[in-house]
Amino acid sequence: MQSPITHIAAGADGTDEGRDAVAVAAALADSTGAGLTLVRVFPTTLFPAAGITDRATLREQADAGLRHDRDALAPEALLHSVADLSVSRALAHFAERTHAGLVVIGSSPTAPEQRTAIGRRGRQLVHDVPFAIAVTRRGLAEQPVQLRRIAVGEDGGPEAQVAKATAIELCRASGATLVIASVIDDRYPMIVGAVPSSLPEFERAWAGDRAAAEAEQEKAASQLDIDAEVHAVIGDPGLELRRLSDQVDLVVVGSRRWGPIARTVNGGVGETLVADAGCSVLIVPRPDDQAGSATG
Repeated sequence: MQSPITHIAAGADGTDEGRDAVAVAAALADSTGAGLTLVRVFPTTLFPAAGITDRATLREQADAGLRHDRDALAPEALLHSVADLSVSRALAHFAERTHAGLVVIGSSPTAPEQRTAIGRRGRQLVHDVPFAIAVTRRGLAEQPVQLRRIAVGEDGGPEAQVAKATAIELCRASGATLVIASVIDDRYPMIVGAVPSSLPEFERAWAGDRAAAEAEQEKAASQLDIDAEVHAVIGDPGLELRRLSDQVDLVVVGSRRWGPIARTVNGGVGETLVADAGCSVLIVPRPDDQAGSATG
């Protein structure tokens, strides 16, 4: 099982979306007691040209921007600026070097206001890294960030179990309510050659699985030392979690099952969420003790 998050890095690039990342990272750090570093990557070039400032000036500008974001949103944060032609590479190197358990980044600037959608840099980052990644909803820097309801998808797999454990710890630290979403995937027939011919028959065919999953999760939730509620539904897991994202403050999901162990690799459910969600999304790495786990 993954160790608790003790250090958080936030990509603070000076944009509105970067400030969203700082605001969410500060809220998570405040709740968990984790250390927080704001990281700004500034460009570097071997061939100065018109309009391109020297590296010392670029670093001064980056440091000034970091201080502004820290003073406004994260007073306890440490600051780090680094020159690199790739923002995602610089963030990954910093996180690995400092053993950060979570990197927080903002949404794409083209995402609708108050929605979460991953951008190009985020997609470069969410691949084969040993830390969790959170993509934040746009507009959060403009209001106090609250963690009142944290949702997690539960399908019984080891990746979902790590995501659930992370969500539980976040709820325990922040006082948030845990929302367990148990989604019965109905995209494949239960028995080959026996597909129900109508929607009511189709729903009834899955009703037993839904009821069993709901009972199992409610029993597990009753044994937790935090407030918890269960949502058991039938449908596409990614789309159902996307719907739920409009009702919570954070959704935690696991990495795809066939990615490298102890790494974060976005899967189908996570991909659906980070394409368009109503809240911030946190993707956790695969467990490091599941080398022989399912490959589906």
